[in-house]
Amino acid sequence: MGIRYEKDTILNWVNEMGKFLRLLVEQWEGQLQDLEPQTIQQGYQDFFNKEREDLLQLTEQELMVYAASLEPEQIRPLAQLLMYDGLLQQDQMALQKAKVLFDYHMRSSGSFSFEDYGYLSQIEKALK
Repeated sequence: MGIRYEKDTILNWVNEMGKFLRLLVEQWEGQLQDLEPQTIQQGYQDFFNKEREDLLQLTEQELMVYAASLEPEQIRPLAQLLMYDGLLQQDQMALQKAKVLFDYHMRSSGSFSFEDYGYLSQIEKALK
C-alpha cells in the first residue's frame, strides 16, 4: 500500500510541475503576457520547499547533494525551472545552476535526451 501511495504522490507531483512549467514555456515563447514575477519564486517553494535565493546561493557541490536528496523524477524539472527562470529574468546564476543539474541528471540517470542537449545549447547561448 505504501509503495503505491508513494508512486501516486510522485506522479501527481510530476503532473502539477508539468502544468507549472508549461506556463513558463508559454511566457518564454511570448504566448502568455500576464505571468506575475512572483509566480516563479512561488514555484520553487511549492514544488521544492526551497526559496529561490537559497537554491541560487548553493555551490555546485551543494546543489548536487540537494539534487541527490530529491526523487530522480524531480531533478530534471528543477533544472528546467532554473533554466526558464534564468532565461526570463536574464539571470546568469540560475542558468549556470540549470546547466549543472542537466549534466548531473544525465550522468546519474544514464539517460540521453536530444531535448536536454537542446536545453544545454540554449543555456550556453544565453550565458555568452
